[in-house]
Amino acid sequence: MSNTIPNTIDLAFSSSTYLPESLLNSWLNVSGVILTSSLLFYHMSRVHSLKVNPFLAKIVAIGLIIVSTAYMLYAFIPYSKRMNYTISKCTKLKECSQEQVDELLFLKKSYLALGIGTSAIQFIIVYLIISTI
Repeated sequence: MSNTIPNTIDLAFSSSTYLPESLLNSWLNVSGVILTSSLLFYHMSRVHSLKVNPFLAKIVAIGLIIVSTAYMLYAFIPYSKRMNYTISKCTKLKECSQEQVDELLFLKKSYLALGIGTSAIQFIIVYLIISTI
C-alpha cells in the first residue's frame, strides 16, 4: 500500500459539490414542509375538522403550494450557479479529469430534472385542488 497522494483532484466528492447540494437540500426541505402544511390544511378543511369556507381553503392551499414551488425553483438558481462554478473550475484544472467533469454535469442535471419533475407534480396538485370545488 502506497502513502502517495494521487495527482488528481476529485471535485465531485468534495465540499465544492457537497456544499451546494446541502444548501439545495435545506431549501427543498422548506418547500416540502410548506407543501405538506398546505395539503394538511386543505384536507382538514374538506373533512370539516376546520370550519373554513371552501373557497378560502382553496385559495390558502394553492397559495402555500405556489410559495412552496417558488422556494424550490428559487433554490435551483444558486445551486446551478455554484455547480457551474465548480464544473468550470474542474475543467480548467489539469488535475481534474474529464470523467469528473462528466460526473459533476450528471449530478447537476439530475438534481435539476428532479426539481422540474417535482414542480410539475405540484402544479398537478394545484389543478386537482382547483377542480374539486
